[in-house]
Amino acid sequence: MSEVMKALRDSTDPLENDLARVYDHWQEVKRGQGQRAGLGYEPRDINALGAISVISRRVLNTSAGFEEVDPNRSYEALVLKYPGRFSGDVIAAAQERLKLGASKVNQFRRQDIQFFIKSSAIELFGENGVRPSTESWVGREAHIPELHKENRYADEILVNGFLGLVWLHEQEKDGERGRGLTAVIEFGPLQSGRNARILDAVFFDRPVGKELLEAHKDDGSFISRIDASRHSRIWPILDSDVDSLLSAVREKAHKIAEYENLSPDPHEALNLEKIEDTTALRQVVLRRYQTAFRQALLNKRSNCCAITGTSELSVLEAAHIIPYSERFADRDKLENGLLLRSDIHKLFDAHLISINPKTKEVEVSDRVESSDYLSLRGKAVADEVSPKSLDFHFETFQKQRP
Repeated sequence: MSEVMKALRDSTDPLENDLARVYDHWQEVKRGQGQRAGLGYEPRDINALGAISVISRRVLNTSAGFEEVDPNRSYEALVLKYPGRFSGDVIAAAQERLKLGASKVNQFRRQDIQFFIKSSAIELFGENGVRPSTESWVGREAHIPELHKENRYADEILVNGFLGLVWLHEQEKDGERGRGLTAVIEFGPLQSGRNARILDAVFFDRPVGKELLEAHKDDGSFISRIDASRHSRIWPILDSDVDSLLSAVREKAHKIAEYENLSPDPHEALNLEKIEDTTALRQVVLRRYQTAFRQALLNKRSNCCAITGTSELSVLEAAHIIPYSERFADRDKLENGLLLRSDIHKLFDAHLISINPKTKEVEVSDRVESSDYLSLRGKAVADEVSPKSLDFHFETFQKQRP
């Protein structure tokens, strides 16, 4: 090993000099972690293949321990410093990794929905006639496309199972046509042949497609890149892009409801039904919709708690007046929402605080003892919200009064 390091340090090639400094940094990191400061197979492979070949292979395979080192002292950084020495796919992979960054790689691993798949039912299942429904998809083996080289860092996630948004091609193929963003799917671990079993599925009542692509054409967003791929493909997707896509689904459903003049009565049994069979996947989707709902409220309302006036964004939450756990068609409209401080939100959901629909004033249950909350009685709420929603919440509040 010392001979290889000496050769790199003494080389007339500045790239090899920089590579020696990268290796020195790696060894320092390992010593700091209490590990043996070795370089594994790197010296052997450099002797056999040369520095350029080793760096290229490691970057394409994302196997250089990138998350453990300073990104500025990594194989990826060397590729971008000496771009004339490397092929285009190696440069693209290095750019993607450094753009993502070590912290974002770790953040990506913690995301609930991590991938976006654009395909067709025929390409996924290898047969015609598989309808887009939970009953038809769950239990089937689906073919997962190859990740592009610049996204190979995400391959390790696929082998453990994953959640993904699925977009079905809208171009007709073999007599079938998709409708765009169709579902959130829970896939089991990736098997040989790149097949994965579908464990659960949540399909959107109102998929979004061409109209969304047109709205984001050439704006540089993730959505703008979806249309460029005409073949089956999978991408890792950032949390912010998941939110954008789910917000688009939500907004389309609301527009259609307004066009059809839907105004259901929450007291009617058919419009209000407890969701008691919520699976883990559905809970994920509900949480993501909650995030989108909060952002929509922040965009529409004054950025403060509707009851206390608190303006600290970190403690503001989106409260559904008719809870999201109720299967009510209007539950995710902004008129059914309030921005509330987190502690007020808990009391509101527990029906210990409510808003009188006639006076628009705050009422507090006698079961609440803290003067901090009792002092809110009679406070006027200015937010424009649905009278039907307030009436429903207040009715429950009154029933629970001691």
